Amino acid sequence: WLRLTIREGRNRQVRRMTAAVGLPTLRLVRWQVGEWSLDGIAPGQWRELAIG
Repeated sequence: WLRLTIREGRNRQVRRMTAAVGLPTLRLVRWQVGEWSLDGIAPGQWRELAIG
């Protein structure tokens, strides 16, 4: 597994970055978008988000 942190992403940026160093992207999981993250959420679970 490879973990990347990018501040601003363009279309398929991660796939292009890994391909450039010879690593194909077989699975891509977004763990966090802005302040929202998947910490403490099991597959299939959900939680309501507070907006504002």
